[in-house]
Amino acid sequence: MATYVISDLHGQYKMFLKLLKKVTFSDTDELYMLGDAVDRGPDGIKILQHVMNSDNMHFLLGNHEVMMLEVLDRSGVAKSEMSSYRGLEAERWLTWNGGDKTYNKYKRLKKEERVQLMNWLYSCPLSIKTEVNKKIFLLTHTAFLADMIDVPFKEIGEREVNYIVWNSPFRPDLYKDIRDYIYFKPWTFIIGHVPACYMADIVYGEGEHELSSFTVENVIDIDGGCASGGKDNKASRGAILLRLDDMKEFTMSFAEYESEKK
Repeated sequence: MATYVISDLHGQYKMFLKLLKKVTFSDTDELYMLGDAVDRGPDGIKILQHVMNSDNMHFLLGNHEVMMLEVLDRSGVAKSEMSSYRGLEAERWLTWNGGDKTYNKYKRLKKEERVQLMNWLYSCPLSIKTEVNKKIFLLTHTAFLADMIDVPFKEIGEREVNYIVWNSPFRPDLYKDIRDYIYFKPWTFIIGHVPACYMADIVYGEGEHELSSFTVENVIDIDGGCASGGKDNKASRGAILLRLDDMKEFTMSFAEYESEKK
């Protein structure tokens, strides 16, 4: 039995399946997904349903799922025309952040499927504390509040939700002080939200870096940059799967994925 963590797949469902096959993921293993399964890429809804229907998979909301829930009705209502959704929240999700791809797949679901999906998302937490081999991990999309760990989304206030899913030690515009994470050592924080390759560009210079996580102190960023859709630097963008038992990383870059399709 092994415990894996992945984040920020942004609709790359087929890549996700290939990566699970690569590690021979089985029913005895466990997977935590740290949000941003949806938007930008084609099959975010399929990723959500896959995790929802798997007994050994757990989902934590990211900012893209939160944007989705800010716009869509929990009752599962789906307007036929996307343009019917108006206002800043709708524009932010559907136009600026690639939510149109998610919505076009969401509205094709049967009403009962939409209701099931919405109820499940409302029950998901934003952060989880777990122990593997006597080591404590705090899993979250990006930020955290100590009193909101293991609490479902539906029980957290809007202000706290937005803080947890947007602020990051790797975003100067929405900065969460790295010292907030260091304070909880020896815990290890596994996060996403900001592509690790962006941080590598800052440290090592822009270019084709190897697809891998980025670590500062006790914070490990495993966002592989799937949001790019493979439009640039395909060797350093893709999905990162981290095995917590031994901290080994398994990756599927867009370059590798496309070569396997040929």
